[in-house]
Amino acid sequence: MNRKLNKSEALELLTPVVDNEVSAEEREAFLAYIAQDEEVRQEYKSMKTIKALLGERCPCAKAPDSLKDFLSTFCSSETFDDPPIYDIPNKKTVAQQRQPSSSDSSTQQSRWWYYAAAAILLITVSFWGFLNYGITSVENSTYNIEEYAYQHFMKHDGKLVPPTISTASLGSAEIELAQNYDMSMTIPELNKAEFKGIVYEEFVPDFKAPMLEYYISAEDQYIYIFAFEIDKMEEFGQLVRDQEAVKACTKSRDFHIRNINGKHVVSWKWNNIWYSAISNHDGNTLASLVKPLNYEPSDN
Repeated sequence: MNRKLNKSEALELLTPVVDNEVSAEEREAFLAYIAQDEEVRQEYKSMKTIKALLGERCPCAKAPDSLKDFLSTFCSSETFDDPPIYDIPNKKTVAQQRQPSSSDSSTQQSRWWYYAAAAILLITVSFWGFLNYGITSVENSTYNIEEYAYQHFMKHDGKLVPPTISTASLGSAEIELAQNYDMSMTIPELNKAEFKGIVYEEFVPDFKAPMLEYYISAEDQYIYIFAFEIDKMEEFGQLVRDQEAVKACTKSRDFHIRNINGKHVVSWKWNNIWYSAISNHDGNTLASLVKPLNYEPSDN
């Protein structure tokens, strides 16, 4: 029998559902309810996101020996000043001995309060530290474009990646990119290279960018060119460019070469688009292949 919830019951089940502490019937009833309650549904999504973030950024860690020593000393110390026990005959009856005095009860309650306070303090401090560290790590993490272009090239061994937009026409690719991904840009033409299409995927976590693929059949070599809308990149806030490249690339024919572990990443800027190209070529050779840059290695 399908159980129907009201809002109050759904809110009570919110945390148990996120923690997977409900029966299948309760989960089904909860999901059925939030399907028609936007407010509770959004709260449920938020809690799941927070839990996933904590699980990813705050993994369990072994307690340091210093903390174990502290707790051991704290729990075994005579902090509570218990009165000493002497082996002296007691004239009270058994019944009387079983009745704890008010002072004994008070001491015992105080002891439990100390333990509870210590536990709460430790848990609070530990949780706040982990949470603060996790959030700070997320906020402060940055990704360098040139380094991640290198990582993508090495990940795919500089080979063809199945394109999201498969076409040999630069114009068709520009139209599809604008229509399907709301990104207007110039796809550069490369000397001696055949355009293979566009791979539109996650460049870094939570940020997608197109990767333009070219193939030089005479050399059996592929070239990747990553393209980024500068305003969206700055809005994202975690994707950064090499500062020397930013300073060097002010005009349409300017470019910058950065050596990363023996691979050269060539960067340039056209209007609001930042390009970073990588291949197995020398940086100057790679720059000379980009027709609009109009560069010849002999110039330098």
